[in-house]
Amino acid sequence: MASSLLRVPWCFLLLALTGCESALPDDTRADPSADVVLGTSESDIRIANSLTTRELVLNAIAANHDANEALATNSLESLFDPDVMESGPQSALVNHQLRDPYAQRFMAYLVGCALDPGEKLAWVNPLQPAGSQDSEWEGSAGLCPWWRTGTPGDECLKRVTACLLARNNLLGYRVELSMRGELHDAEHAIAQPFALDSWTVPLDHVPPSQGPLSSAVECGSQTVGSGRDCGWTMHSVGWCPAGQTVSVGAGGPPGCSSGAPLGSSSGARMMLRVCRGIAGCDAGDARHVDSSQGCALGSTYPLPSLGTDPTVTFACPANGGYFTVMTAPWDSSAEGTANVAWSSAVQAPLSERAVYRVREGAFYGNLFGRDALRDDINVTVTLATGSKDRYVVNRPRTRQAKPIFKDLYACYDPGWVHGMAYATYRVCALPGTNEDCAAQVTGPCWDTNPQATHQCETQDGPLLNGDGDFERCRDLNNTVWGEPVTVYLNGACDLVDEQHRDLCKRYSEPPPPQDTGRGKEKR
Repeated sequence: MASSLLRVPWCFLLLALTGCESALPDDTRADPSADVVLGTSESDIRIANSLTTRELVLNAIAANHDANEALATNSLESLFDPDVMESGPQSALVNHQLRDPYAQRFMAYLVGCALDPGEKLAWVNPLQPAGSQDSEWEGSAGLCPWWRTGTPGDECLKRVTACLLARNNLLGYRVELSMRGELHDAEHAIAQPFALDSWTVPLDHVPPSQGPLSSAVECGSQTVGSGRDCGWTMHSVGWCPAGQTVSVGAGGPPGCSSGAPLGSSSGARMMLRVCRGIAGCDAGDARHVDSSQGCALGSTYPLPSLGTDPTVTFACPANGGYFTVMTAPWDSSAEGTANVAWSSAVQAPLSERAVYRVREGAFYGNLFGRDALRDDINVTVTLATGSKDRYVVNRPRTRQAKPIFKDLYACYDPGWVHGMAYATYRVCALPGTNEDCAAQVTGPCWDTNPQATHQCETQDGPLLNGDGDFERCRDLNNTVWGEPVTVYLNGACDLVDEQHRDLCKRYSEPPPPQDTGRGKEKR
């Protein structure tokens, strides 16, 4: 069974993410130490402005002994889907606990980790008014697709745990990451979910923002010209070699010269836009390099031609860097194809392995089952005193110095200068205090000195040579855990705020990508 990597849109428990619920209204925020009081409509919800790490470890499903056990021993459909739900105390409990917004967010990401892309799980949202409670969670990673209709099993629960930990971040940033790992599950034969993406599509948002770029949204009315900020498609990511001048084209000659055209356009007059980095851009963004609607600037001819086919020529930064290509029809109401080509010095289109090159560390353990939770922690949802339809979520009122879950772990890549501090910042809601942490940091995942302490038995699992996944990682009691997830980032500081930039220092920067995993030409 082959193993490689999977890119997953990442921002733990942000309601604005694709596949999650709509954001809670701003005026529902309460004091962070207060309980959450819930009503039967969205406007009645009051939720603490807590960090998302707390949403992972203190939600009313994972952090309730009975609800957690129900989740680990039943199919998702039997607990949540109103059409096939099995009536009984377990389904009644987990649906009651969904009155906690943290629990809803947790389940959205659990389903995203477990089910396949395009799969949806129906559920009933008790926080919405009657008649508008039917909702859906969407799959993404496909790490345990049989959980939809059957019990998950131990290996599945470990994989989903690792995925949830990897997608957790204290800042609530929406950041894309690459997850790599291997499947060792003899009981279930499934397609390998850690599938190499040979063509990386640019981000349609700029991290850490949540909403899409204006340019990635369809135009509301017919619009023409390369200056518009609507109706663009994210095409590809490339690497700009240090200090060189390069060109990208869809039928136009480089620099509007008399040379041979790069690429081609068909069906309609097409345009190109180039941006710095791995995300698309709007025309007014600082990352916008240039946009082209062809060399004949004043032409209104709507079809492909030598004068109207686009080309962009630009100088690369002194140290090189990533750039993004976007395409769009010149007339937003038309349909056409830009067959993009690059000058010879450019590496494009880049694979996921070439875009996500900073190895962060590994996440592993198991947060599921009755015994996964500390005995003195049990988050409940109860009726507010004197009320028939308002509920209180009862969470610990004090910061937790001890781990809330017994077996959640993270180790860090040895390339970090301040590895322990970085990893603690990554998994704790209150970095620097070791309080309210989602996982215990066990130490470096690997060390080039075989005599030095390290937590994992290998830094490149045997199922795919060169993908750099840590495997068989130990906890603090020296117990070996299977099914870890290794995370790669595009930039070392992707998950660090401005005040803590010292934490993301690396001993060295990764070399420029030498991409051998490109896909076929994409149109």
